[in-house]
Amino acid sequence: MNAPLAVINPPPRCWQVIGVWGDRSCPELTAVTHCHNCPVFAAAGRRFLDAPSPPDYLDEWTARLAAPEQESEHDVIGVLAFRLADEWLALPVGVVAEVTRPRPTHRVPHRGGLLAGLVNIRGELHLCARLDRLLGITPAEGEPAGGNPRLLVVRGESGGWAFPVDEVDRVRRVAYSEVTATPPTLARAAARLCRGVFARAGRSVGLLDEARLFQALRERVR
Repeated sequence: MNAPLAVINPPPRCWQVIGVWGDRSCPELTAVTHCHNCPVFAAAGRRFLDAPSPPDYLDEWTARLAAPEQESEHDVIGVLAFRLADEWLALPVGVVAEVTRPRPTHRVPHRGGLLAGLVNIRGELHLCARLDRLLGITPAEGEPAGGNPRLLVVRGESGGWAFPVDEVDRVRRVAYSEVTATPPTLARAAARLCRGVFARAGRSVGLLDEARLFQALRERVR
């Protein structure tokens, strides 16, 4: 049976006709100023609150509250995952300028170790650092690096850097709630420069903290 039209579209109340939401012709407005202060409005509110809930009200709100919370755009970060030896790492896409093929590295006299040299990227010289040495990552003995080597170009407040990496995955979206504490299996130096780890495609990926990474590079390469 269809509900009566009056139930679907209830008639307007006095506050909608002669009150503040109507033509304001109600003589009581002089005394009460606003319909919120009127006993008629208050009585209608009490009747509404005392009315029984619709049959499906509790079931509907139970389902709403039980549903998993949706991640907002502010809770998600885009990262680029890459591999060094057998460790998978990631950097926020906001600092990644380019991924390119390996380029010739020009050694800087009397400098070595962490600093591999200078590379020319589209006519601009970038310091090329050995990120694996900074993070204390070494390949397993007798195990080739493999993969598809790339040069990762990043930009921070102190300028551009280039890192040779063994493989680049792709940009992935990660919720901050997925990032957990770094495990003890991660190299100690890498753990200090990571925000935490997250799981993707069956891998554990260390999310590097770009601010700490650039600071460590500035301190080590002087």
